Amino acid sequence: MTARPDGVVYNLADDEYHADRSSLSVSGAKLLLPPSCPAKFREYMDNPRKPKREWDFGHVAHRIVLGKGAEFSVLNPAVHGLKKDGTVADSPRATAGWKAADADARAAGLVPIHVDDATAAEEMAQRVLQHPSAGPLFADGEAEVSMYATDAETGVQLRGRCDWIEPDGDIDDYKTSTTANPAELERKFFTLGYFMQAAWYIDLAVATGRAANPAFRFVVQEKVAPFVVTVVQYDDDAIAEGRRRNRQAIRMYAEMQESGRWPGYSDGVVTISLPGWVLRDGEQAQIRAQADELINELEGIYQA
Repeated sequence: MTARPDGVVYNLADDEYHADRSSLSVSGAKLLLPPSCPAKFREYMDNPRKPKREWDFGHVAHRIVLGKGAEFSVLNPAVHGLKKDGTVADSPRATAGWKAADADARAAGLVPIHVDDATAAEEMAQRVLQHPSAGPLFADGEAEVSMYATDAETGVQLRGRCDWIEPDGDIDDYKTSTTANPAELERKFFTLGYFMQAAWYIDLAVATGRAANPAFRFVVQEKVAPFVVTVVQYDDDAIAEGRRRNRQAIRMYAEMQESGRWPGYSDGVVTISLPGWVLRDGEQAQIRAQADELINELEGIYQA
């Protein structure tokens, strides 16, 4: 695929964006760094993951909330989940009719979705738009905006695809989640490297001239009723750490593109130890044993 010119691209097809192998995305950057490794990044580039059914609901929710994204096909048990006698099956998804409709939808580039899930996604969208902080963010802007910029240090072209960009250049990323509790999101988002995503997109918006100093916010929504919504953004320290890791990944990518080597975790022998909790538990057990010994000794003195 020919490299795309630097700049902001509107209305780029989702498949075309994700088929790009000539530029580096933040998802790729995260795969280069621990706890992943370059070999896994290379495998992902050469053999992209096939769509997973568990991603379908999130894709549909994105489509309804943002107004752009993957098209979907609603499957209804009363139509697609029938038994041979014409009655609705106890497990509609297991029927031949459902499987055929599912396969036809995917072959047409559509996301097949159960009618109940589609109804839930519609309700989720309403909750987002009614939220005091989230609703105004999506009142005006552009969905699914792609950005490309060449890194000055390495010459690597970087890319990103924003869920939503407001007229002033602020970026909003919509995520469905098992939790929208801010206390739980700190750990969950760190594990998923979302602080790297925030820094990556902010810097891309600046590099492309789309914004001078944009904010980056996550609009997080739980996938079960009452579909709680929370808007969060990273502080300056988190963005700085995201930039540090992004720089590390960009340099690593440039070096490995040149060398053609994409190593695993280590080329040598790695010495490992026991997990810290084992040692701590051992220390606690020793302390308890010493305490028991002292108690027994004291009891012996008092009984003498």
